[in-house]
Amino acid sequence: MQNSLRTRVIAALVTSAAIGSALSPAASAVAAPVSAKPAVAVASDQVGVQNISIDVFTKVVDVTGRLYDIINSAVQSHQNRGGYVKSLMEGAFYDARQRYNVVVIKAQHPYTANVNGVVYDAVAHGDGYPAFRVIVFESGTVVNRGDGSWINWAVQGWFNRHGNTIDFHRP
Repeated sequence: MQNSLRTRVIAALVTSAAIGSALSPAASAVAAPVSAKPAVAVASDQVGVQNISIDVFTKVVDVTGRLYDIINSAVQSHQNRGGYVKSLMEGAFYDARQRYNVVVIKAQHPYTANVNGVVYDAVAHGDGYPAFRVIVFESGTVVNRGDGSWINWAVQGWFNRHGNTIDFHRP
């Protein structure tokens, strides 16, 4: 079943790129909260299997298959939420070849993300878990205005942290 999902994701990516490489209205809705100037998008799609879905906006990096595997594994093993959030963060960071900063934050959490060079932006919905936004980007500032525990957010990359404000820079 996972191979079938990956095949559909790859087909969606190729189709979206072939159709004109333009940002669709659905992708704009997903990408709107990020304060980055969008360039040409490679793909935008929503994929879902069972009770898992990932709303995707990507330019360069695609970690959708990895996120699906993490969510599916967490749901099946009833993994704790903090471990789930860390897994999403690490999966995105390593699938982006450790070249970009990563923020994973509860989608309904009060936060602001003023980031540049967004290469991947997804909202992951796992059965039994709240929706989490996964952003892979070059630089910028993220301010978490809510609880800063592992169950609500995780970051990885190159940054300076001042409380719940994180300034990210290029490696």
